Amino acid sequence: MIGILPGVPPNVAGFKASGEVTREDYENVVFPEIRRHVETFGHLNFVFYVDTSLKNFSAGAWLRDIWMGIKEFARWNKVAIISDVERIRRFTDTISHLLPGEYRGFATEHLDEAIRWASMEEKGVVTEAIPGYIEDLLPPQVRGEATQTASAVETEREDDARYVFERASERLLDVNGWTDMCGALAAGFQLTDDRGHDLQGRAAIDDFIRIDIPGPGPQEGRGYDWVQVEKVEQPVSHGTDELFVIQVRPSPAPPVKDGAEPAHFLEDSATSTFVLERKGKRVSMTVYGRNEVPNTRLTANPDKLRNKMVGSLGAIGLSKLQWKTLVQGLLKKE
Repeated sequence: MIGILPGVPPNVAGFKASGEVTREDYENVVFPEIRRHVETFGHLNFVFYVDTSLKNFSAGAWLRDIWMGIKEFARWNKVAIISDVERIRRFTDTISHLLPGEYRGFATEHLDEAIRWASMEEKGVVTEAIPGYIEDLLPPQVRGEATQTASAVETEREDDARYVFERASERLLDVNGWTDMCGALAAGFQLTDDRGHDLQGRAAIDDFIRIDIPGPGPQEGRGYDWVQVEKVEQPVSHGTDELFVIQVRPSPAPPVKDGAEPAHFLEDSATSTFVLERKGKRVSMTVYGRNEVPNTRLTANPDKLRNKMVGSLGAIGLSKLQWKTLVQGLLKKE
């Protein structure tokens, strides 16, 4: 069974699993409590104390219900999983590099520490209003989900910040290098021309990017998701010192045939806009997702089912999965 974990702060949804765990435990106890927290706080701080063997979780209850079901309506912020099973803790730490929010695994002896960590609110939890000079660079948000994924570095000198900005600009244009920055468990990226042939060098407008997301890819895209570069510019702005922008949109797999549907888990209304910005000694990279709607228009039934599942996750998480480690890698030190 799953019960409410006593003694947790008001901004934490805490649960303890003991004995046999079923899907009904999630539906009757976990999901209603999480909905209440998200409605109250706008995001989720989640503590799950696993005081039972994984053998006591009914089929699919662990991965399907906890890691997939909750994502349909929760805005992840901090997730602490407490268990004496090392592989559970290791899995929790690993997915922190892939999914929105922060995830940490704790041993049972560190339960109090886990609760304190999950309850600590940090700067940046609430998304700040987008400045007007940035909003002007983005497509209007008219349908579906909007996402925002960011990372930033502070330097000691302004000259250092200029160097970080220039280096990050070069890395952003080097699409084929994105895979190394994302790590082995994230997506793979390859720049191609309009025939689908691999390209080397800097990305340019109208180039395509082939994305290899872990797991099955769409038949329409020959096993890959595809986007096309539609904007590469360094606009002048009075609101900041330096800006560099790249924007991509879901596309059919090249060579593009008349009437072809996007080979991507999102419809072609969606865009991902990379905004690299320098303000004084601070350099930030933000990916703004706009109009993210699951792509279920494909005629191939396997693709339609795949995109419905992946897209419903991606509108709040999977598009961020692609970009989370990338924005950090683009700004990392040598």
